[in-house]
Amino acid sequence: MAGNVDRPLRPIRENQRTSSISESEYEIVNDTGNMGYDIPISAQMSRRDNRKLWELNYQEAAIFLQEGENNDKFYTHPRNCNALPAYQIAHHQWFQVLDLVAALGLLLLAACERPAVPFLTLPVGVHGSLEILGQLILALQLAIKMRWLGWKTFIKHKRTSIKSFTLAIMFIESVVVLIRQTNHFRVTRALRPLFLIDTHYFRGVRRISRQILMSLPPILELIFLLMFFILIFSILGFYLFSQVANDTYFSTLQDSFVSLFVLLTTANFPDVMMPAYASSRFNAAFFIVYLALVLYFLMNLLLAVVYDTFSNLEKRKLKRLYFHKRIGCQHAFKLLVTKQDSNTVNIRNFIGMLRYLRPNKSRSHWPRLLSIYKIMNTCNSVCTIFFPVTFFQ
Repeated sequence: MAGNVDRPLRPIRENQRTSSISESEYEIVNDTGNMGYDIPISAQMSRRDNRKLWELNYQEAAIFLQEGENNDKFYTHPRNCNALPAYQIAHHQWFQVLDLVAALGLLLLAACERPAVPFLTLPVGVHGSLEILGQLILALQLAIKMRWLGWKTFIKHKRTSIKSFTLAIMFIESVVVLIRQTNHFRVTRALRPLFLIDTHYFRGVRRISRQILMSLPPILELIFLLMFFILIFSILGFYLFSQVANDTYFSTLQDSFVSLFVLLTTANFPDVMMPAYASSRFNAAFFIVYLALVLYFLMNLLLAVVYDTFSNLEKRKLKRLYFHKRIGCQHAFKLLVTKQDSNTVNIRNFIGMLRYLRPNKSRSHWPRLLSIYKIMNTCNSVCTIFFPVTFFQ
């Protein structure tokens, strides 16, 4: 991957180099740290081409920092200038809002479809057309994403592949509803929240949902252990108390399991114990041992496992997010250093990158940024980019 992500977005063509390279322009020629790495020293390049080259470097460095900030995988980085417009459209704020509105619209259509809220009921043709409109907007987002990623990377991206498959099935079903002009039982409507979760503004929900799914294996093991102990005590309770008069809690093996499962919440205590306790006071020991083992030990152990698993996953995730940002800064750093000074980023290149990374920030923020930049510039490393950009958010 490292050999691919550093490719230029828009290499300078031979027929665009018209004049000799000046001393000031020599610093970016044949440098592996920026987009001019593939230009031979003997090449001819105008001053205008030099500015264009640096502008492309600034833009690509900003994209790397955005990918690190948003935790986007670097294999989705635009590979050439043809993919750059699609990338910019897909990451534009208004396009992300349009994607969110389309996903919300599909979700809210459930109030207008049969069985619907009485005063919100719409004819089949109306809500069917609105559904197809929302699906076409989502399909447009997927088409732009395919243009940006390429079909091979598009297929490898699991979340995008699942979304495409689900959208295709729902579109076919919507067309069938419009043709028949009647609703039928539609299971695919339950999948509409997936489109909302896949939007840019619900990335926090995706992260939490992913962590919950990843924390399930150790939790499920303890849940199975809990169910095993309840089953053992159910069988034991059935053979001990099924012959007790007027004891309906343990009359069958199924009733015994349900009674002890409810006892786990103490909702039927002490009622579940009273018939057996009336028969013999020693029968209370069964319920005391059950509650002490299952309720006070295993349930607390389950809570501890849930907390420990989730917190460990959260810590590992935060570490990965930090190192992901760091890798993005490293890629951006290589694009901003010069041939004369490959250890630091000069202030001109740093501000040029910020024009693409934070285009909406006013110049009133720049004095604070420059102060932080001067302090961190003593690091002679990637932190020259990382820390000022972090404070500039």
